[in-house]
Amino acid sequence: MRYGLKEWTEGYVTITVRGKRFERFLNMAVREGLRIWNIRRVGTEACRCDILIKDYFRLRPLMRETGCRSHVEQREGFPFWLARLRRRSGLAIGAFLFLVGLYMLSSFIWTVEVQGTKQLSPERVMQVAEQIGIKEGAWKVKLKEPLHLQRELTSLLPEVTWVGVKIQGTKVTLQVVEKDEPAKPIVTGPRHLVAKKRAVIQTILPEAGRSQVTVNQFVEKGQVLISGIIGNDERQKAVSAKGTIRGEVWYISNASVPLKQSHTRLTGEKQDQQYLVIGPYAVQVWPFEKLPFSQYESKEKRFMPGYAGYTSPVGWKRVTHEEIVQTQKELKVEEAKALAIRFAREDILRKAGKDASIQQEKVLHATSENGKVYVSIHFSVIEDIGVEQPIVGVPQTPEVNSNS
Repeated sequence: MRYGLKEWTEGYVTITVRGKRFERFLNMAVREGLRIWNIRRVGTEACRCDILIKDYFRLRPLMRETGCRSHVEQREGFPFWLARLRRRSGLAIGAFLFLVGLYMLSSFIWTVEVQGTKQLSPERVMQVAEQIGIKEGAWKVKLKEPLHLQRELTSLLPEVTWVGVKIQGTKVTLQVVEKDEPAKPIVTGPRHLVAKKRAVIQTILPEAGRSQVTVNQFVEKGQVLISGIIGNDERQKAVSAKGTIRGEVWYISNASVPLKQSHTRLTGEKQDQQYLVIGPYAVQVWPFEKLPFSQYESKEKRFMPGYAGYTSPVGWKRVTHEEIVQTQKELKVEEAKALAIRFAREDILRKAGKDASIQQEKVLHATSENGKVYVSIHFSVIEDIGVEQPIVGVPQTPEVNSNS
């Protein structure tokens, strides 16, 4: 069998030769220099072979001499492919336009991603990058070399040590390395630590300043707990008071819970919608009917093919819609009461702040009316009650006069 690029380029046909003297016909064709290959017998008086188009038209004298007949079985090669393409010009134009569109879409930037930022906001990096042309919809041909872009970004962002620019297909990744600057200590002026709530002192651990209260002492809101003034009457100094003061604080919380509770659940029914993704746009291709659900949750999955760091701007998206329904549940009074107590407890701890703990709780009142359970609860909470208060009119250390 002989078949190569040259035969395909020139074009060839597969013919069946019939006649009692077809063997003589083949010998004469070979002597005439006709290119015939892939010869095989298909009957007692017939054979099949491949021949170039230009040589096929030289067979007529040989056939008259040998009394054989030929029939074209198959046409292959570039000339026949081109003829078929001309008959399907619409398909050819569509394929050409698709390739041109794909090339044009892949020549633009569709995604800009910022990585490595900690203190610096990604939005600021994006704004600076846009100034030098790195933005969604930018033509890649107009962008400078990545090394030039890196230098420009680094010079425009004094907060960073280095900015890497990586272009992969239609995506640009900006890798930011921020400067490691030592944290500046917060300078605070002289101040007291005072009580932010009425409480009974449980623990007091002064770090700087002078303690003004003792354990189990009742304090009012605004009362000084740790004074920022240290020293004696003759020599005083104002400092920034520091320390931990935890006290017992009391709350009364009112909560209500309806006996009828609404919940959502999945029914198991779902429908997929398929989208063709072209750059930032998505076109629904199937199905076209409306969703049969009135309430649903949606999940999305995308497939954007890529190879060797190149990401195609054309891809596929599948959106799955799962039906949800509202269900009603009737709570018992005790269940609703327990739920109300839990909500009240969470609310109190949120108000009390970090590291707060409930020492004691007592239900003062619980009623059920109008389809709801109402609960009033007294809480005893241990929490940090210290808050800073600047010292106004800082006392000055009297000067000591010396006579020589």
